[in-house]
Amino acid sequence: MNLSPVGSPREHSCLRNKKESFSMQSQRLSARIGAILSLLGGALVIFGVFFLPMVFGHGGGSLEPTSEWTVANAFSLAGVVLLALPLLAVLFVLGTSAASFFQELSPQIVTWRRRAAIAGLVIQGVLGFFMAVLYTFGGPYGAELWLVLLGCVIMIVGTFLN
Repeated sequence: MNLSPVGSPREHSCLRNKKESFSMQSQRLSARIGAILSLLGGALVIFGVFFLPMVFGHGGGSLEPTSEWTVANAFSLAGVVLLALPLLAVLFVLGTSAASFFQELSPQIVTWRRRAAIAGLVIQGVLGFFMAVLYTFGGPYGAELWLVLLGCVIMIVGTFLN
């Protein structure tokens, strides 16, 4: 005869298992939302870099749309290499985000994803802004500059939801 007012140990273990199951499901849901946000942010970055103009004009008053690759080529090979670094970070985050749908990522990969996303934002933010300012002398900026930075921020939020 069990005189415990709280219930039997079997009931406690059943409740504990339900709580752990709910906790694991909420963690998995959070990881999926993080992966979706990372994929969305990466898609915004890639779309912005390849399909939208970074700046309008070339300092002389023309308002011709100019892509980021053209601006980077104006600054020599170093500009192209520096532009490729955030794109490599984005590709790494995209790949690991896609992989996280199929299996749980190791803590080291999660850490490297976060580092890559932050490095991509820092490099793209500083480099993109200075390239745009130097190329146009403060002219009108295109949607690419802001869309890529927004994509990087969304990607960072997604990596930290894991």
